[in-house]
Amino acid sequence: MQVRVSPLAGVFGVGAVLIGVAAALLGGGPGGLQEGIAEALTVAAAALLHELGHVAAAWGWGIPVKALRLDLFGARMELCGLVPYRAELAVAAGGPLVSLLAASLALPLGRIWEGAYLFAAVSLGLGALNLLPVKGMDGGRMLFCLLAMLFGERAADVTLRAATGLALGGLWLLSVYALLRVGEALSLFAFALCLLLRLLSP
Repeated sequence: MQVRVSPLAGVFGVGAVLIGVAAALLGGGPGGLQEGIAEALTVAAAALLHELGHVAAAWGWGIPVKALRLDLFGARMELCGLVPYRAELAVAAGGPLVSLLAASLALPLGRIWEGAYLFAAVSLGLGALNLLPVKGMDGGRMLFCLLAMLFGERAADVTLRAATGLALGGLWLLSVYALLRVGEALSLFAFALCLLLRLLSP
């Protein structure tokens, strides 16, 4: 299996690390830097475990994984050959399932290690957000495969487009409402924007 990293994702990742290091040094000194590195590694571990859930599901169905492409909006797997909808549904569900399972297992460990709470929160967020019925995300692919098996590809495509529009519209409205009422919804606003860009990307 090949692992490919897009140039834009590499530049963004390096920039994020540099900004985080600078903020940690200016705010908390060496202690803040160590805490920032630990948090970054925890988030990276949760994201890696999510992708390994997809890979494990593919291997479980006997589907070779050709490549894993890391771009600005996450990871995309390239599978070898034609994949039945049932198998593709299982592969798409593998990531969120592993993330939700990891969150449930890590949460009780928070009493021993505080980083477990962050790991559980990130894993829970990854699992839940990827279940959104949005084209280009796990939930969207699961919905498409399920509907394609039941009603055909055309009906699945139309339904997925409608679900994507409703989900993105709802996120935008929620982010604007929270921004006006609370003043702290930039992360939700940025997430909705990333979903839109991923949808429009080739």
